[in-house]
Amino acid sequence: MRPFKFLVYQRNSRISKYAKIYGFSRITNSVVGNYSYVSYNCIINNCTIGRFCSIATGVKIGLGTHPTDLISTSPIFYSPKNSLRVVWNRASNFTEHHVVSIGNDVWIGANVTILDGVKIGNGAIIGANSLVTKDVRPYAIVGGVPAKMIRTRFEEELNEMIDKTKWWDLSITFLKSPQVIELFSKKITRDTIDSLKLLIEKETDRK
Repeated sequence: MRPFKFLVYQRNSRISKYAKIYGFSRITNSVVGNYSYVSYNCIINNCTIGRFCSIATGVKIGLGTHPTDLISTSPIFYSPKNSLRVVWNRASNFTEHHVVSIGNDVWIGANVTILDGVKIGNGAIIGANSLVTKDVRPYAIVGGVPAKMIRTRFEEELNEMIDKTKWWDLSITFLKSPQVIELFSKKITRDTIDSLKLLIEKETDRK
């Protein structure tokens, strides 16, 4: 059961069975993958969120854009559906929303804002209070206003090795097995990933 479900606003969205959306959050035109959670007081619009993502409180994603090259930035001049609910122009000539794509196993800290059209790669970490204005590469740690690269989580070779396993797509039965849990509890090394790959190969052979 999703906690505080009665306090969550969802529209035109697909929330996976094992995802959790906490109270006072608003999810519209979005997809949230299994074993991802969205904490309290979040606003998420036009966004696809992968599996095993952790989204902290106060995060805002896909809030829309305004034109900067027209006489006015007010949507009353270019959008038939606007916050004022007054229609002056019935022919929309500006794209206000662009899809935000968030990969798998992404951690987004508290009070982060992610602008329209941004893509965040698998395994990335976004520091609290950051403003993300451009794409974030897989396994990068970024932070600040605007968010900038701090470092990658691991050496580039390890980043690629983890990504190739695509562990987030494996069966939950496999991921819950004692051998996998033990590996995920260890500090990552090349040997750790090799052991995971071996377990995945054995699991594949069984099928």
